[in-house]
Amino acid sequence: MRPASIRRRTVSLLFPVFLFASLLLLAACGKQETPPAPAATPAPAAPAAAPASAPASVPTAAAPAAAAAPAPAPAAAVTPIPKGPPVKVTPELVAEGKAIFNSAGCTACHGGTGGGGMCPPLTNDIWVYGNDDDTLRTLIIEGTAGMAAHGKTRIGHEKVVGQMPPFGPVLKPDDTEKLLAFIHSINKTAGATQ
Repeated sequence: MRPASIRRRTVSLLFPVFLFASLLLLAACGKQETPPAPAATPAPAAPAAAPASAPASVPTAAAPAAAAAPAPAPAAAVTPIPKGPPVKVTPELVAEGKAIFNSAGCTACHGGTGGGGMCPPLTNDIWVYGNDDDTLRTLIIEGTAGMAAHGKTRIGHEKVVGQMPPFGPVLKPDDTEKLLAFIHSINKTAGATQ
């Protein structure tokens, strides 16, 4: 073990280095990188032949040329949520759905009984996107990111700490229907149209 005098000297020499590094980190907090400047767009082609009597349109500093501005991107197409079959709720499907709920990772966010955890509970009347079966089915399969493609926005914000991942790639084709049967068994408002 080093003598105390060497430890004090080492600490006194390293303190300014740590202080400087800490100040650099603090100075960088909250700053965002500026996005790169957009590439210059080519100027639109001049009209082929303007009549000689037509006055030339010359932009001034007070009125910049609007024609040089790029057109806004078209809005993303909204696809309707696919319609699925009515959800069947039988004791067998509920038991299988509960087993899938426990094994597929649903409990990590929604709690072991669906009563919530770090994400919304499935046992109350607050639904993030809606409680109809087609919306719930699509949310399970496509996750939160997929809901935007269907024009859905969050209508409930209870305990939402992150996005729901898509489970379609993980689940077998019938698993979603079994999960819906389980959700129906723990929440009587599931499947109702809004």
